[in-house]
Amino acid sequence: MTTSFPVPQPRGIDFSLPTCRETRCNDHGTCMSQPGGGTGLVCSCDLGYQGEFCEDTVNGALSLPLTLSVLAVIFGVILVAFFIAKMRQKQKKRNRKHQAAKQGYNIAV
Repeated sequence: MTTSFPVPQPRGIDFSLPTCRETRCNDHGTCMSQPGGGTGLVCSCDLGYQGEFCEDTVNGALSLPLTLSVLAVIFGVILVAFFIAKMRQKQKKRNRKHQAAKQGYNIAV
């Protein structure tokens, strides 16, 4: 017969409880006492976050314009590549006609 003894639980801080960082500062800042000595807590936000409870990203306002700019650049590059390909195709066709006329061939190109 085996007997199991209960595992002693550590005393003091219960690490399973949510911290002020997690609950108040949205896990993006550190809780600090108010400047000038108050009883409330304020959030000191991590780099890249802002707001009373660190709920906003600093670059959140830039996401749509940045995405549109990147898409415009990609579309522009594709458009230029298409234009260059068409120009080269016309140039090759002209060269074939010129070469055929020069050699006396009557080739419809």
